[in-house]
Amino acid sequence: MICFDAVTRKFGGRTAVSDFSLTIEPGERVVIFGPSGCGKTTVLRLLAGLSAPDSGRILMGEVVVSAPGRVIQPPERRNLGLVFQDLALWPHLTVRGNLEFGLKARGVTKAERTRRIGEMLDLVNLGDRAGSRPGELSGGEQQRVALARALVLHPQALLMDEPLSSLDSGLSLQLRSDILRLHRNLGFTLLYVTHSGEEALEIATRLVRMSAGHIAES
Repeated sequence: MICFDAVTRKFGGRTAVSDFSLTIEPGERVVIFGPSGCGKTTVLRLLAGLSAPDSGRILMGEVVVSAPGRVIQPPERRNLGLVFQDLALWPHLTVRGNLEFGLKARGVTKAERTRRIGEMLDLVNLGDRAGSRPGELSGGEQQRVALARALVLHPQALLMDEPLSSLDSGLSLQLRSDILRLHRNLGFTLLYVTHSGEEALEIATRLVRMSAGHIAES
């Protein structure tokens, strides 16, 4: 479903990702693991369409979405769910409003929005917090809102970049369990980035270790 074909990305004189090739099948949980600065986040940004490769191609299905120097298909047309480290929840919107924003942008009817939001909040155990704002939630609850906001759009794949790094070990363990439960229930493809070996081993069906922009081991 997703293919990186010999992708290289440079920033100035520094090569962040070099000759990166990886194919991800539907429903896989692929974890990219490695130290800070090894190119993990750059890979996610390239797939999301937030950056263009200097060489190589990225395909989704049989469609080339990025080519050398070009983002052919923009982020909003890639049908990807994104959860980054800072979560980027809209503080002035309620939990329901955060989930509804993307659905409105896609023209989903009000009745369907209500149905999807209700189902998703129940899945992440936040049905009783729909009217709360992010500032009124705990760190773990905010993380689940970010997950729900991404998944309510029914994405082809979910991209997660160090999503649990700011949480304590107990909360991190609970959220990992939540991610695996949601994957079992919904069957989405997951591309997950972390520097934590413990997280990587628990979440991955396939583990890709990066070093200095290269795949060192898969």
